[in-house]
Amino acid sequence: MSKLLLKKAPAAASQMQPSRNNHSAEAVLIGREAEALQQITNPGVAATIWHRNPIASFQDWVDGLPPEQLPELRTIAPLDRVESVVQAACDAKDLPAGPERNRLASDVAALAFIFGQIMDVPNVQLRFDVDDGVMCPKFHIDNVAARLLCTYRGPGTEYVTTADLDGPKQIGQIATGSVGLFRGKKWPSLEGCTLLHRSPQLAPGSLTRLLLVIDTAG
Repeated sequence: MSKLLLKKAPAAASQMQPSRNNHSAEAVLIGREAEALQQITNPGVAATIWHRNPIASFQDWVDGLPPEQLPELRTIAPLDRVESVVQAACDAKDLPAGPERNRLASDVAALAFIFGQIMDVPNVQLRFDVDDGVMCPKFHIDNVAARLLCTYRGPGTEYVTTADLDGPKQIGQIATGSVGLFRGKKWPSLEGCTLLHRSPQLAPGSLTRLLLVIDTAG
């Protein structure tokens, strides 16, 4: 599957917060294999997370890139063209060819393929967000059916249930290199999603984030 995941991720117990009624989804399921993402279709599940560890050489490479060389991308592509689209985005930033750049492109292609299978779509909308500030500072639900997020560089996406917004916040966070799949407002179900997410606030001097976003093309 993804060439980025070359070593076994540490044990990550599946987590599930039961829905407070039969018409809401707020559960977060976490697994160590890509198949964990497919559980997003289960009743009551608002998000699934594939917990994985990038190998040190890849993380050192992407963390060491100058911010101006981080690839930026916003396009729609068929699943079998995703890898070449990412390579083209790297070319546009004069990012030198090499094994780690190839690893990034193949990983994005693998994640797009998984997303395409789950959502049953032949094309996906791809986005690389490069930012040294806060992209989405408020907790929110995206106006899409579902959204896949993977932070390759910098801190990962934070999430919280609506029930925790009015009291002490139990904020979860996706690890760098791990993959989150979140239901959106247009998820085809009668269940209302009560899980929100946001980009984390960055401390001064923090690494510029590189965030992959994958949506359906429609």
